[in-house]
Amino acid sequence: MGCNLRDLAVIEPLEMSDLSGQRVAVDTFLNAYQFITSLTGEDGKPLSYNGKPVAHLMGFLDRTTMMLSEGIDPVYVFDGRPHELKRETLKGRRERKMEAVSRWEAAVEAGDMTAAKKLGPQTAEYTPEMVAETKRLFELLGVTWVEAPMEAEGAAAVRCARGEVGAVASQDWDTLLYGAPVMIRNLLAHGTRRFGRPVRAERVYLQELLEEHGLTHEQLVDLGIMIGTDFHPGVKGIGPKTGLKLIREHGTIEEVCQAKDKEVPERLDEIRQLFLAHPTGDEPLPAAGMADEP
Repeated sequence: MGCNLRDLAVIEPLEMSDLSGQRVAVDTFLNAYQFITSLTGEDGKPLSYNGKPVAHLMGFLDRTTMMLSEGIDPVYVFDGRPHELKRETLKGRRERKMEAVSRWEAAVEAGDMTAAKKLGPQTAEYTPEMVAETKRLFELLGVTWVEAPMEAEGAAAVRCARGEVGAVASQDWDTLLYGAPVMIRNLLAHGTRRFGRPVRAERVYLQELLEEHGLTHEQLVDLGIMIGTDFHPGVKGIGPKTGLKLIREHGTIEEVCQAKDKEVPERLDEIRQLFLAHPTGDEPLPAAGMADEP
């Protein structure tokens, strides 16, 4: 999920009507996982029909029609091939998932369905077959989808900066590091309930965050790298508030590490460029409201 900038962000509540008439790029994978981990059966596994998972289709159908009814034109962006710097992050996720699968199987075998329901979402997978089904659903709905060369939120952020979409809908704070001028959180969860509380969409403007804390975009990227991103675990002992103080004092990661006698992250410039010049693809988006051909 990348770095956590919530404590630093200037967040404003949002109504769906505020986005009427706009194209909004949506981080597909993160939302798919929300559906398959929240729309579950008694055993904690995603809702299914005749043995096939359908939670992802139910979620996207409901939320997409909601957006269309509000005059929002979604552009769903799928992740492409991950950068090799993300390898350790992905490896850790796989290991945690395998451990959860073992614990879930043990709970089911023991007849402890309370534990199974709790563990089930931790075993969730968004398989290539489910991805293909999701794309086909969007095509049937006449909704645009595109595949990013690499990270969906990175490609979406660049398209937003170009003016191709008005905002990026994602839960991943890295969206701001990639330079999205406008980020929307909880868009597809708006109006639902989480832990008994109503969920509302939120909007964050990158420029407001930068001005509030006296940062440049480059310094925000350095701050994110220090906190920890999918491409680097971060500098030990530095969280958002400490990192903000240090980056304002010293200006760059190199200067912070020198002042605090810490090791400069390996391949730092390469990581920076992943945020400052993320690969997106030069092809223009299809006309508004038109899905890609199958």
